[in-house]
Amino acid sequence: MATKKTSRIDAMKHSARITQQGLTLVELMVSLVLASLITLAAVGLYTVGISSYRTVDAGQELQDNGRFALEIIGQAARQAGYENYPEGYGLRWTDTYATNTSLFPSVRGANNAKVASVTSVSDDGTNDNGGYNSSDTLAFRFHGASLQSDRTKADGSMIDCQGVAQTAPLLSNDLSDVALSLFWVKVDSTGEPSLQCISRGDPASPSRNTQPIIKGVESFQVMYGIDVNANSVPEKWVSANEVTDWTQVSAVRVGFVLRGAPGSSQGYQGASATASENKLYPLGATFTGSSTEAALVFTPPADGRLRRTFNATFTLRNPQN
Repeated sequence: MATKKTSRIDAMKHSARITQQGLTLVELMVSLVLASLITLAAVGLYTVGISSYRTVDAGQELQDNGRFALEIIGQAARQAGYENYPEGYGLRWTDTYATNTSLFPSVRGANNAKVASVTSVSDDGTNDNGGYNSSDTLAFRFHGASLQSDRTKADGSMIDCQGVAQTAPLLSNDLSDVALSLFWVKVDSTGEPSLQCISRGDPASPSRNTQPIIKGVESFQVMYGIDVNANSVPEKWVSANEVTDWTQVSAVRVGFVLRGAPGSSQGYQGASATASENKLYPLGATFTGSSTEAALVFTPPADGRLRRTFNATFTLRNPQN
C-alpha cells in the first residue's frame, strides 16, 4: 500500500509540473506590456541623456569660441594706433598715413555693413550696405615691429588677427603697408555665418585676404566710445554711422550672438516664453538701454539651436591722432 500511495503522489507532482510549463495569454500580454514600458523608459532616458550631452557640449563649444573671439578682438584693439619709430633702426616713417588720420584711422568701422571688396586696401565696409543680420564691421590699423638687424623681418611682437607677425612700415605712401585687423561677418563655405578676419597678409608681399575665425556668428555689433573732452573717458556711445571724428574714439564695445549646431538645444529655448523674453542683446540689455537701433536686439528663429551672447569693452591704449 505504501508503494501505491507513493506512486500516486509522484503522479500528482508530475501532473503539476506539466501544468506549470506554459503561460496563459493574459500573463503573456502583461509581460509584453511591462517589457515595453521598461524599454520605452530606457529609450527615453537614453534620448534625454544624449540630448543633454549634446547641449552641454554645444554650450562648452560656444563658450570657448566666444572667449577666443573676444581675445583676438581685444588684442587687435590694444595694438590699434601703435606707431613704430625706432630711430636706431633707421625706420623713421614719415608716410602721410602715419599722421593723417583721415587716411590712416587706427580704428574705423561701418554700421550694418559688409566688405564688398576684400582685396581693396581701403574697403572697411560702408554704412548700410547690407551686413549679415545688420552686423557691423570693425577695423584696427597699427605698425608692426622689425628686427633691428633686418627691417624686412618681423620681430614677432606685433601680430594681426590671423596670427601673422607684422614688420614696421617698409614702403612709402602705401596704405597696404599698414598692418590691419578687420572683423566682419560672412557666410562661409559651409553655409554658416562666420566672424571673419581680414589682414594685409605677408608684409613682404602685402595682399589683403579674409579668413574665418569662428563659425555661427549671427550678429556682430559694435559701438564706439567718444571722448569729447580729451580726458580718455568716453562721454557717449554711438554707432559707426554717428561717428564724425574717428580721432575722438577712445573705446569700443563689441558684442555678438553665437549659435550652436542644429538640435543643440533641448527643445527651442524660450519657446513657451513671451516674445520679449526670447530677445537676445549682443551688447547686453543694460548697455543697449533705450537705444532705437534695431540691430542691437536679435530675435532668434525657433530652429532648435543653442545660442549665447558675448560682449566686452576695450579701451584703446594708443592715441588716435
